Amino acid sequence: MRALVILGLLAGTALAAPPGSPQWAEAADVTEHLGDQLPMDLAFRDSHGVQTPLRGLFDGVHPVLLVLAYYECPQLCSLVLDGALAAMTKLESYGFRLGPQYRVATISFDATERVDQAARKQASVAAKLAGDWPFFVGDEASVTALTDRLGFHFLRDPRTGAIAHPAVAFVLTPDGRISRYLYGTDYAPRDLKLALLEASDGKTGSFGDKILLRCFHYDASTRRYGLFITRFMQVGGLVIFLVVAFVMRLLWRYERRRQDVP
Repeated sequence: MRALVILGLLAGTALAAPPGSPQWAEAADVTEHLGDQLPMDLAFRDSHGVQTPLRGLFDGVHPVLLVLAYYECPQLCSLVLDGALAAMTKLESYGFRLGPQYRVATISFDATERVDQAARKQASVAAKLAGDWPFFVGDEASVTALTDRLGFHFLRDPRTGAIAHPAVAFVLTPDGRISRYLYGTDYAPRDLKLALLEASDGKTGSFGDKILLRCFHYDASTRRYGLFITRFMQVGGLVIFLVVAFVMRLLWRYERRRQDVP
């Protein structure tokens, strides 16, 4: 993650990073607050200038993918948004769609950004995907309260205006609790789908999705979903037991019939 943080810093400077930038950027990181409730009364303005409370993103049914980005970021934020877009586009081709299965939103963590900047970024990104993908800006108090609760730490260099920040997206439950952190700029569609299913407790997926969710487990060490070997072995053991029981019953019935023959 450090490499991505420093990449964001270097990209944010016109010619070169400030002296000692890697050490300066170390404060930009993520502290996970899994299960924490977001402050739902925070207010943000969408790309049309309409003020919306954070709770307006949640309907109690659909999980929400939240992407933090500042719209004038020259590189890293665009990579994060493009990575999310690519994963969502792939999910759409699999029948897991924005709207029916989940929601998405982007909020700028730069409190100096304006509505027109949100509108331009939305036009360049969200238009490539079917469904509603709102982009928001907020004042200093709202941005600080949201990023603090998410554990998203960024730092602005007062000399250059460059912002060092981590590359991460957030998967939230339908009632606004933090369910999963997805790191980097390249999100595996399977991981995104599983994280969204997990956040909704499988309620927005198909029967097959629910089975898929039970067979995969999030590995904190790799930050990826993998086959849940223990559960897989349990299911396999049950299948073997049922097959053996069925064969034993057939053999028992065959033996009974053989004994009944005079």
